[in-house]
Amino acid sequence: MFAIKTICASVLILLALPLACGAQSKPVLSGPPLTDEQLSVYRGFLDKFSALHFRNLSIVTSHFEFGGFPETRPCLAGIELENPSNAMKIAHVFGPEITNGRDLKLVNPLEQVELLKQRKTTSADQSKQVAQDENDLNFLMLSEIVFDTTHKFAILKYLLVCGEHCDLGATLVMEKVDGHWTTSSRRPCALFIN
Repeated sequence: MFAIKTICASVLILLALPLACGAQSKPVLSGPPLTDEQLSVYRGFLDKFSALHFRNLSIVTSHFEFGGFPETRPCLAGIELENPSNAMKIAHVFGPEITNGRDLKLVNPLEQVELLKQRKTTSADQSKQVAQDENDLNFLMLSEIVFDTTHKFAILKYLLVCGEHCDLGATLVMEKVDGHWTTSSRRPCALFIN
């Protein structure tokens, strides 16, 4: 029972801290659905970063926070952000359209807790699982998107959870090139590895 409480607490911390470090209030689920442009940014990320070996995507986005950025924010030099406070207050729920054409499952917070429990169980008995199967227990969390005023750049955070004490993430600047969102030539604004 203690292990389950520890795992649940870990997921809550993972959900609250890395993507929302320094948050003043709980994000509110947005009334309007994700726009086509926001979905396009998320799809661009998923296409570019499929090599992270995740099979599960958190169904809820996290609100965006600037915690973890270098004080001068060099990755944002020359970029004028469009109303970042909106992305700092809301969260969205992904619909099934985000998984179209991808080997990806949407998971809610309770399913994320279950994935961590399974990961801990399989870690205790490595002979039952191979590395490829363990990737089935990873899940990805994405933040809300902050656009620049021209909508040429989009900033978002991701967190890949690969176990109770295994997660990595970054804040990225994506760029719209020939109508498609891709990672920009800019380096990640912030990187997180545990």
